[in-house]
Amino acid sequence: MSAPPEAPESSRAREGHAEEAAEPSGEAPQRRRWVVLSSLPGGAHRLGDQRHRNVLPGTDLLLDLHDPPRLSSLVLRANLTELHPEIYVADSASARLLLKASKGDDTVANPPQHFLCDARARTADRLPTAHFFRLGGPDSGPLGYLDLYPLRSIGLIADPGRHGHFVVAQLHPIPTARFHTLLYYYTATRRWATKPLAYAPGHDHRRWGAHGVFAHDGLLWWIDIAYGMLVCNPFDDTPRLRLVPLPPGCGLQHLEHIPRRTRALLDQRRCIRPSEGKLRYVEIRGFSYDTSATAAEPPINPAVVMWTLVDPDAQNPWNLEYEAPFDDIWAHDTYVDAGLPQDQVPHVALVDPDDHGVVYLFQGSWIFGLDVRQRRVVASDRCLIDEDPKQRFQSTRFVDAWVPPPTLPGRGDDPSTHDGNPPKLTYDEEKDCKIEYVQSWLNQMELTSQVEEGNSSGEQMSTVEDMAPPSEPSPDAGHQADEP
Repeated sequence: MSAPPEAPESSRAREGHAEEAAEPSGEAPQRRRWVVLSSLPGGAHRLGDQRHRNVLPGTDLLLDLHDPPRLSSLVLRANLTELHPEIYVADSASARLLLKASKGDDTVANPPQHFLCDARARTADRLPTAHFFRLGGPDSGPLGYLDLYPLRSIGLIADPGRHGHFVVAQLHPIPTARFHTLLYYYTATRRWATKPLAYAPGHDHRRWGAHGVFAHDGLLWWIDIAYGMLVCNPFDDTPRLRLVPLPPGCGLQHLEHIPRRTRALLDQRRCIRPSEGKLRYVEIRGFSYDTSATAAEPPINPAVVMWTLVDPDAQNPWNLEYEAPFDDIWAHDTYVDAGLPQDQVPHVALVDPDDHGVVYLFQGSWIFGLDVRQRRVVASDRCLIDEDPKQRFQSTRFVDAWVPPPTLPGRGDDPSTHDGNPPKLTYDEEKDCKIEYVQSWLNQMELTSQVEEGNSSGEQMSTVEDMAPPSEPSPDAGHQADEP
């Protein structure tokens, strides 16, 4: 793995060198295969956002991608939805994104909308409403359809037996201390259905929260960052839920009730994310969760800690990777040079998917990458999500490390060239292909910017979407779809 980039200059240093001529360099800037994706898409629904004008005719979206840690965005076409969308699943392996769009307070006249987006084809398919009366109605909401709230309890996973098809799944009822039903939508049948759930012996849990769902190792993992993860295979006839608790000393089982405000703070201080093919748990230690006034309590010896999930079925499934006190981090010259404030504990943002030693953190309106073992700041940039002056979205809930869809030169993108299954690549092969893809895309964006600056005569301008890969053909044309 390549060494981390050098620590960035502070904003003051950058301003001081702004007018100096750049030294010529024979090396291309480092490009990464992943981006920092905002969960709040851009488009006409956001005041002053004109990027939707660059969405190509016949497509529903574009990807405004930048090298991390600069924020990247999904941008929707103007007339896709009049509601306010949010991404709640960004799956790198399948290049699919799952969105919910609503006006905040759902009503019968204005129910929420759900879209399954194909980032490669630049399309967004609206999912049908899951009407409770068609499914028996035991878990229905008050509006005449199944309540898919909270949105961070819904997962997306590719069907391993049918290339190009996916399952959207949610545990029901919500909230509860014991789930009975798996509500799912299958793209091959284009309808919602349910399956009964079972629990593995001894895997009961307390009332479950919702801090995200992701696919990993062919399974779906539901996260409650206060307790652990619930995992099952949604393609089984009766999926069996297993509980994977957090590392020792991290669970909050001692609390009778976790206040809503405390759960919001957990999004700022904890996260579980995949990196280098394994699940990593990151926690900022030093805070108390025993009262609802947690935000006002000063931390005691704060530190950032990481564990790796090595065996979910083992008695001790986690291994401690590292722990770094913030006193050491604040004292490092790269932290000072970056102009970051001393003695202020940052919020967790994400984990570098290619280097689990690097964690990205929010500090006010900035995001910075930290090589935790070396205590070094390796990158920083301004990152004010949704340009919100109150900084309400500066937490792991509103960003994710996402890998855009790759092009695979010489391997064939047409599913027919590999018998209906995607080519099997090693981790390093896939990483190299995706780095090449992002670098090509970012180069095109730079070219587009240059064209826009020089084009004052009204000529038609090319956009990054002109380089979009072709849409994939329907994988199931001409034969009957089966249940997963």
